[in-house]
Amino acid sequence: MKFMDIFYKALGFETDDVKIVKKKNPKKATYNLKVSQKLPDEIDGVKVYYPESLSDCKDKADLLKKETPFILDFRNCSNSDRMKILDYYDGVNDVLESRYETIEKNLYIFLPKDFEIEIN
Repeated sequence: MKFMDIFYKALGFETDDVKIVKKKNPKKATYNLKVSQKLPDEIDGVKVYYPESLSDCKDKADLLKKETPFILDFRNCSNSDRMKILDYYDGVNDVLESRYETIEKNLYIFLPKDFEIEIN
């Protein structure tokens, strides 16, 4: 018995009847994501914005003043700009007593005072 077979059995995987075969000349699929995949304007009724720099989202602080939650998706933003934006909203959150939470990597929800996320 090979070492990897013993290792997989120790983890609870049965390898006796499994055989892995490398495919010859696999067909590669190509997708044009920019054309075929439209970014959502809303997620569960909450408006989504896609900033590229700090200047693109300074006006969104007014939404927190009006007690309107929103989502920022940083997929079009560099890491340094994302950190500047989050630092800016840290200051806004201190003043307005609002907060933001991470939904996924590069996806943040900003919640006004007295708003909570309900997870089902």
